[in-house]
Amino acid sequence: MILPWKSAKKFCTLSLFFGLAFPSLANQPLAIPNIKASITFDGELNEPAWQQAKHVELNIVNYPYENTPSPIKTDAYIFEDGEHIYFAFNAQDPDPEKIQAFIRDRDDAFSDDIVGIKLDTFNDHRLAYQFFVNPYGVQNDGIENEMTGNTNTNWDGIWQSFGKITKTGYQVEFAIPYSELNFAEGSDIKTWGIELIRQYPRDNILRISNIPLNRDDPCWICQMAEMQGFEQAKIGNNVLITPSIVASSNEIRDVYSNEEWHSDEDVEVGLSVRWGITPDILLNATVNPDFSTVESDAGKLKVNKTYALFYDEKRPFFLDNAEYFSSPFNLVYTRNIADPDYGSKVTGRVDEHSFGLFITQDNRTNIILPGNLFSSIAEIDDDSFSAALRYRYDVDEDLSFGFISTLRSADDYANLVSGIDAKYKLSLSNSVIAQVLTSDSEYPNYLLDHSDEDNNVNDLSDQAYHLAFEHSSEDWLFNLMYQAIGKDFRADLGFLPKVDSNEFSTELVRNFYNDDGWWTEANIGVEFETTHNDDNELINETTELNFRMYGPWQSTFSLTFIDQQQVGLRFDEHNDAIDGNTDGYDLNQIQLYTDFQPVASVYMNFYTLFGDAIDYGNDRKGDIVEISPRLVWNITRHLEFNFNYSFAELEADGAYVFRENISDLRLTYAFDVNSFLRLTLVYTQTDYNLSNNPDVIYPSTEEDELVTELLYSYKLNPQTVFFLGYSDIAIEDDALNELKKKDRTAFLKLSYAFH
Repeated sequence: MILPWKSAKKFCTLSLFFGLAFPSLANQPLAIPNIKASITFDGELNEPAWQQAKHVELNIVNYPYENTPSPIKTDAYIFEDGEHIYFAFNAQDPDPEKIQAFIRDRDDAFSDDIVGIKLDTFNDHRLAYQFFVNPYGVQNDGIENEMTGNTNTNWDGIWQSFGKITKTGYQVEFAIPYSELNFAEGSDIKTWGIELIRQYPRDNILRISNIPLNRDDPCWICQMAEMQGFEQAKIGNNVLITPSIVASSNEIRDVYSNEEWHSDEDVEVGLSVRWGITPDILLNATVNPDFSTVESDAGKLKVNKTYALFYDEKRPFFLDNAEYFSSPFNLVYTRNIADPDYGSKVTGRVDEHSFGLFITQDNRTNIILPGNLFSSIAEIDDDSFSAALRYRYDVDEDLSFGFISTLRSADDYANLVSGIDAKYKLSLSNSVIAQVLTSDSEYPNYLLDHSDEDNNVNDLSDQAYHLAFEHSSEDWLFNLMYQAIGKDFRADLGFLPKVDSNEFSTELVRNFYNDDGWWTEANIGVEFETTHNDDNELINETTELNFRMYGPWQSTFSLTFIDQQQVGLRFDEHNDAIDGNTDGYDLNQIQLYTDFQPVASVYMNFYTLFGDAIDYGNDRKGDIVEISPRLVWNITRHLEFNFNYSFAELEADGAYVFRENISDLRLTYAFDVNSFLRLTLVYTQTDYNLSNNPDVIYPSTEEDELVTELLYSYKLNPQTVFFLGYSDIAIEDDALNELKKKDRTAFLKLSYAFH
């Protein structure tokens, strides 16, 4: 995402000059010419088509300053030919040696000097495509969702780009095929929303644009300029067929018995089809897909955590138009679908209607068993069927209604969720969001033992509610939210680890701006949250005071003070009561976060938390320290060193309870914008003090794990890929006197996208 508004960043009043000059620029639609021409993507911009293209100047800095004139010159050029829309940028720089850009994998260059566009192809202010390119041609794309306020940068389109650093700055060319876009069908003149953006990271990060932004309006998509044309726009032969082959050799062994390796070779052939039925309706289908990911998730601290951890989706089938399934509750969390035999999905937008439907047949059935104090992961030993249906009707720019339903089923198991939602923009700065859900579930008996809820029946039915008011203006942010999730509510296709939970929260933030000093923005805020169960018993009450400031070296500094009342786990896990069945604790914590980029090639951040914490395993109050520094060093334009370290230590009764260390090292050499070689080492070390864990029986005082991966990646585009890699897992504990490998895998993946 290009400099997304953080929750406390709002806009100030325009100066008289810009108040008079800029609206005419933003309100006049850009007439995009149709030009039949052949473009060589070399960054030269010397073809006649670029001289005939629509010329747009990017001359407004709308972040971090208040729509001030740009200190550098940026020119953009646009035309289309009926099958593609073409963009070129001439980004001048008085000191090209300071250009911040490196040769990276796609979607890794959002912190670089970049230029690009945001494109609202329906001009309805709901979704916007993002296409950005760094000076070496590295592609960054995503989809911005106005409903959730988030940008999905995991989405990958197939488009062409080239970048080149010159003596006066850098130049970029790129073309987006209409087959990658959803838009209204027809031969009439079409009006699309557009913003052209240049990110200029030096001491501060300047966001340079062709339009001003009113920070009293939190909807940036709503303020985009318009462009017109595209009478001949067509998607052509919009069928993308991608066969794939995945070959792997996996070996496992029992390291405790020193047995021989047991090997298993596997070759899987799959096929995926992406068909643009019309420009605004898309069908995805896949048979025997490779839904695996080729790289490890980032290491996360896990000890003494009571709820399931969230991991991002990375698989292309689920990422394509994933925004169509978003809603206030996270009801579609596709990482629950582990190993499907097939999948199909249809998504579309027709006039005021948008819809999505997908179905999959999964060989594994993993579900989150929720509660109001902890959650766990369980597996049903059976294939399962999963489906999700989403519909949204936009009455106008301010009001929309939606319907959503999800289903998971297997033998002796079913979960059905259905509900409605709405979003209403009361005024420029104020919105209301609501959702009402109901669920019906049937579970096999053995699953109920894994839950922290005392359920003696297999059939569960309940409701969930979400109601929020959001105010976001130049100087103030104010939010109110009430969310109630019934004890027997389940959303097994989503990520909903808490039930029997009634939460009320409010947040108030005051923003400050500085155009002349060493800092650019600051804010101070207070947040209050309280959670009760359905019997009105207190689970949690938290007050937070936060200060945040943005300054030199592209830096952020944040300090948070937390005062919390929190209950521990139940004495009797088969009794739902909170009062008399838990201990309550008064906790005080301090969080500190800072990040900065002292030179173009080095980025650092640091996070720490310290204060009181609950030792959940022994149900007592302790002291927690968490430290997490990160260093990203671009040693050369091609070589990146990325190191994350996380440490946590819990003390209670004068001695440590556990210490957890995670070292995550990723060393990447990018040969060019299409290929790289990456070595990944993730080492997790956990020490338990057995003498200070009276209520927990750990099998070992120390548990270590080392994950090693070596991956070569070549991507002609996101679907035409070649991966060759090796990975292994080694463990060590009290029964082993050294790290011993228990699992090792060599794999190859090849897929090719045929248009």
